[in-house]
Amino acid sequence: MVAREPKTKKETKLPMLLIIIIAFLAIGGSIGGTLIANKFLSVRETKTTKEHTTSSGKISEDEVIVTMDEFLVNLAQGKSNKQQYIRVKMSLLTNDSKDSENLTKNIAVARDSVVNILRQKKSEDILSTADSVTNLKKQLKEAINTEYGTAIVKEVFITDLVIQ
Repeated sequence: MVAREPKTKKETKLPMLLIIIIAFLAIGGSIGGTLIANKFLSVRETKTTKEHTTSSGKISEDEVIVTMDEFLVNLAQGKSNKQQYIRVKMSLLTNDSKDSENLTKNIAVARDSVVNILRQKKSEDILSTADSVTNLKKQLKEAINTEYGTAIVKEVFITDLVIQ
């Protein structure tokens, strides 16, 4: 029989050291690749978003969105003769920060206008056609602007709408 030579400590540590080095390189490469990819992708998404916002003409840098508290209002009784409620969350687009401050300072005027319009509506009025919500938004905008005596609100955004 051939006698085997005992392995030295260097020979047993070398494969283990290679495995550890490869593992660190793999982990480091994946983390580095993720960070680099996220940096380039987020810059590209930001540029696309800015281009889309400014090209659509929807909201300019001067305009300000004012978020209003939730409304919970009784609706007028419709054909079903059941008492129904509407819960609405909305935001108002103003021309600039001056209008935004004025609207925020006198938010009770806007809230009163919204409640008065909603209390006159039946659920059928709001849900009957595809344009019903669009018409409601126009009515809310006109009512708020009438109460303020100026075109303080450019657009109404309904962010949540539930009728029960």
